[in-house]
Amino acid sequence: MTKLLSGLIFLLLLATPLWAQSISVSQSLDKSSMGFDDSVRFEIVLKWEGSQTAYLFTKPLDPSFDNLKIRSYSSSVGSSITDGKEITTRKFDFILEPTSAGVGRIEPVDIGYISWPDSLPGQLVTEVVTVNISSPRVVEPPGRPAWWIWLIIVVVAVGAFFAAIFFARRRSRAVEEPVKTAREEFLDKLKSVKNAAGSDMKVFQTELHRSLVQFLRGQYNFDPVNLSEDSLIEELKTAGLDDFKARKIGGWLVRAGKDKYSPISSGPGETIRLESEIRDFFEKL
Repeated sequence: MTKLLSGLIFLLLLATPLWAQSISVSQSLDKSSMGFDDSVRFEIVLKWEGSQTAYLFTKPLDPSFDNLKIRSYSSSVGSSITDGKEITTRKFDFILEPTSAGVGRIEPVDIGYISWPDSLPGQLVTEVVTVNISSPRVVEPPGRPAWWIWLIIVVVAVGAFFAAIFFARRRSRAVEEPVKTAREEFLDKLKSVKNAAGSDMKVFQTELHRSLVQFLRGQYNFDPVNLSEDSLIEELKTAGLDDFKARKIGGWLVRAGKDKYSPISSGPGETIRLESEIRDFFEKL
């Protein structure tokens, strides 16, 4: 009778795994020891040959721990093709943190499932895993600073004091930068206008018009925008310029105002020639 029973059990063991062997379980910890303020990753991986719907898991995983607790949990499932076969992998990730020092223990986890479409139940079980947890660091209360710490504090304080005096005296002796006149500022901007425009007369005239307007506002205290050429010349004469100088500045401003809104072309070196003529005039103004 005993031999008969043993034979039946052996036959059952041979027949049942045909569907159960196609799913496997593995587990891992990313470290074997950890600090009390650290965390450890515990991963369970299920793998089977077939689609993602080949197995239905009957209940959520409910692991139990000693000296550990779950900080976060996530799961994922994906499939890939290997040698023409679909392989599905399902992962369960637990981030664990200590509750006390010592040995952290993760008890075996029961994973129940049902195969599809034959609806045959099955169960997988993980193994016990452990991790060593060190004791929390003891923070000693601050004591009285050593004599050399006081010495460093005194040296730094004295150095900062003399540095403050040095910079204060240097600042008081510094000569204030002289304020540039409107003419000097215009000459500085004229150089930038030439560099920015290159041989493009339209760009040159656009920037020249802006610079001349700023010069006249600052030097003669009137706004030349929207004035006709005759009115502009009269304003410049009233400001103290002679007829020749007033007509020169007025002509440049009016021409620049027209050129910046009109398509123009210029020959090689024309912007350089015009910039040189204007610079020479204003340097003698």
